[in-house]
Amino acid sequence: MSLRPGSWVRNVSVAPQPTRSLASPMSPPRSLKSRGPIRQVTVILFLVAWTPLLTTIAVASDLTWSTRGPKAKGIEAIARDPLNPARMWAGSFGSGVYRSTDGGTTWTASRTGLVNTFVRALACNPRYPDSLFCGTNDGVWLSVDGGVNWNRLLSTNQSVRAIAIHPSRTATMYAATYGLGVFKSVNGGKNWSAINLGLANTNVRDVVLHPTKPDTLFAATSGGGGVHRSFNGGLTWSQVPDTSATMGAVEQISIDPANPLFVYAATLDRGVLKSPDGGTTWVRINRGLTSFRGRSIALADTFRYFGTADSGLYVTTASDSLWHRSSVGLADSTIDCLLAVGGSATIWAGTGVAGVFRSDNRATSWTQLDGGLLATAGFALAVRPSTHSVYAGTGFGDQFWTSADFGASWTRAVALFSHDSERAVVLDPIAPGTIYLASYGAAVYRSDDDGRSWRDPDSLSLTLTNRFVRPLIAVPGESGHLLAGTGNGVFESMDGAQTWTPRSTGLPTLLSVRALALGPGAPLRVFAGSDSSGVFRSDDGGLTWAAKSVGLLSPFVHAILVDAVNPLVVYAGTDSGVVKSTNAGDLWTPIRNGLPLLASVRDLVQDPSRPQAIFAAVFGSGVYETLDGGAHWFSLFSQSGLANLNVRALALDSALQTIYAGTEAGVAAASRYPISAVTGVESGEGVPLFRLQAAPLPMRQGILTVRYEIPTAGIVEVALYNVRGERVRLLHAPARESAGPHTLLWDGRAASGARAAAGVYFLSLRAPAGRRTAKVLLLR
Repeated sequence: MSLRPGSWVRNVSVAPQPTRSLASPMSPPRSLKSRGPIRQVTVILFLVAWTPLLTTIAVASDLTWSTRGPKAKGIEAIARDPLNPARMWAGSFGSGVYRSTDGGTTWTASRTGLVNTFVRALACNPRYPDSLFCGTNDGVWLSVDGGVNWNRLLSTNQSVRAIAIHPSRTATMYAATYGLGVFKSVNGGKNWSAINLGLANTNVRDVVLHPTKPDTLFAATSGGGGVHRSFNGGLTWSQVPDTSATMGAVEQISIDPANPLFVYAATLDRGVLKSPDGGTTWVRINRGLTSFRGRSIALADTFRYFGTADSGLYVTTASDSLWHRSSVGLADSTIDCLLAVGGSATIWAGTGVAGVFRSDNRATSWTQLDGGLLATAGFALAVRPSTHSVYAGTGFGDQFWTSADFGASWTRAVALFSHDSERAVVLDPIAPGTIYLASYGAAVYRSDDDGRSWRDPDSLSLTLTNRFVRPLIAVPGESGHLLAGTGNGVFESMDGAQTWTPRSTGLPTLLSVRALALGPGAPLRVFAGSDSSGVFRSDDGGLTWAAKSVGLLSPFVHAILVDAVNPLVVYAGTDSGVVKSTNAGDLWTPIRNGLPLLASVRDLVQDPSRPQAIFAAVFGSGVYETLDGGAHWFSLFSQSGLANLNVRALALDSALQTIYAGTEAGVAAASRYPISAVTGVESGEGVPLFRLQAAPLPMRQGILTVRYEIPTAGIVEVALYNVRGERVRLLHAPARESAGPHTLLWDGRAASGARAAAGVYFLSLRAPAGRRTAKVLLLR
């Protein structure tokens, strides 16, 4: 019998199994009692007289996903709504802007329209706080809806490090760029002009306005420039007279709002400078500091806060006589930004890798703010079978992580200086401890110590002429033999990523390669998927290529999988579901039964030990599995516990029957996935299944399709309940149904006819064989 879509059937092998501890990822589910009345586990045994012809015994399972990390976020800017203190924004270096409406307890990513997600600065209009400005690595952006949607106002090829808004004439604003100097706008950012007359250095890191004389400006510049001052709104600049403030690089400047004559500067290597006379003379105030590498400075009431690059945060009072280190609860030693508000004991700190921290007692102790802010996006995954180590290449600059305990805890790599998204993790098939990492924008990195440290072997020769690498694969049995897909075709390396050779003959010019896969043979057969031109195949190891796109659902191909048993069978994940070829790509046929409509399939993996098990990462809908070559797909574990359904990458630990999913909220793990269908006895008669499934999940609008199957005929009832156990809608009144599959539809409305509120609901199927439940998430 072939497995039907949505079934939760697992194979129980009659062979001896490894001993399982309670902490093992292979551990059985929690007790029925601990799951409560809604999440029951029904065990079905199909009893027949013992005979060698019986091939498997099946049980139903509702195992769940777990997500424990990795977690990291570099925060370079924090802003607060002056009219609504509960509303805050955090600018991350790589992940765009995050919003909070509860004072930082929970956060929501806000990247819509924000092409460049490396945010360096934030500024909120003091009179119209729905107008929020951010500075990125490519310009100034504006959101007029509180940070939800973004549009670019100023385009630059250098990073914007600071934005300052005039306190009364809020249409007047300034942007400090690292390399292009200072820009000014007098119409709310619609038009900009460079105002660099007199600047000794155009690498500007900060610009601030005098609190009572806002036409007086200070600019913090790099070495040889130091502190600059303007008395006419930036029309002309001059270095401050005291050379002690001009000989080095200055990171940030802050003016005391209670006494604007006091000006403070955080320098890159000389600690803190203070001017008692509005910037004319300066003195170093470093007593008590153990690090002079300044990153940020903030003033509130009589307190001064100094953030360093390597020693955490220091605090002093208005006497400026002695700094005290504040580290209780502060888990990161790099303090990239600070926000302090007068009249309050609360201060916020943005750190290099650990997100935002808050202190409610003037930096005496700190609390890390997570609430969805710290979760990393898992873009690439790999598992080392010999050690069961898991490797994650993450998105938006969060870099590379390793887990030695099945994803329970994660360690971040060192010396990976790329802030780009990692798109592929590849283990060398021969050299132990050697790993390759595709970095989109920074080419291919190599580690020879199992991912602890990294280098770019091609950094000097630059033979990989296109650095925007997504897919990366290793040739089995050959150490250092790699193929990379870039924004301009395919490249090959024979020496472990030290040198690269173009392999794009026959490919369209500037073809962006999104997927690569190998077939056996000598020479190798190679498949390449693109973002606009479908699939290409090479039968000579990549020397020449030919288009193979007949029958494709979409020309956007994210993933290609060559079957481990029959290399003529190839699967492709597209923006419109999965297609299959039985003749090495000459003709493709859709195989979408059970997949969501127009499923964007980002990854495809096959269990090498049990090749009947194939998995698909469906962006927006979670993970799906097929056990019959794609004829039927079912939602794996009904996505229960999957914190985010935007899945980009998959990896399997076949020996432990564990699957890892890279999502936009971290790496999720689930064990004991289905590995075969119930095959019954030799007569070939299938054993009916007992299951319940709903799609699409989450449900945002339209119709929810409910599919159920019962093993025996009898009275059936299907109803929808809310989390309080109240029945919302009776979808199938008690009536007799035949054995086999059935389908129902729900239009998103309650029994009253009103639209059901957004939230979590539970489908309940009652039949002679027992009860099945399935969780439904409704979004509005």
